[in-house]
Amino acid sequence: MTRLLLGLGLVALPFVELALLVKTGQTIGLWPTLGLLMGAAVLGGAIMSRQGLTVARRTQEAVAAGRPPVGPVLDGALMLLAGALLITPGFVTDAIALALLIPPLRRKVGRTIVRRLVERAQLQVKVHKSTGGAEEGVAGKDAGPIIEGEFVRLGEKSQPSEEGADGNRTQSRSR
Repeated sequence: MTRLLLGLGLVALPFVELALLVKTGQTIGLWPTLGLLMGAAVLGGAIMSRQGLTVARRTQEAVAAGRPPVGPVLDGALMLLAGALLITPGFVTDAIALALLIPPLRRKVGRTIVRRLVERAQLQVKVHKSTGGAEEGVAGKDAGPIIEGEFVRLGEKSQPSEEGADGNRTQSRSR
């Protein structure tokens, strides 16, 4: 149902924008209407050009501090979306963009996006606790749980696996 409403909204958006532009042009005149549109586009371009470097810097700071960079990346993505919406001609998209420029609203939208992604994600996490023995000496007594998982690195060519001395499969890579 949500997808249907979103689709209908995207189909109706150009018609609503056009009707608002015509009505605004009739009310305040052609040149002031074009001035508002151009001003919004310039503001959107400035936001987009500034956000690229800011997101990179904040992401590096988060990684250096040992925090996951999800917050800075999502915040920057929403700022870039706001800039793109400001560049798009129309007053409805400008209103949405201006709402995204308000930090508390942007954080709320970001939390909603993350919550929906987590709800729809298919995650499997297996946690193993050490029961003592030889493994405990390697990781230490207070190392915490061992989390087993599988991953695939996108963009890398797969190398044939080799079985190591401990019975685990390892990837050999040569350059």
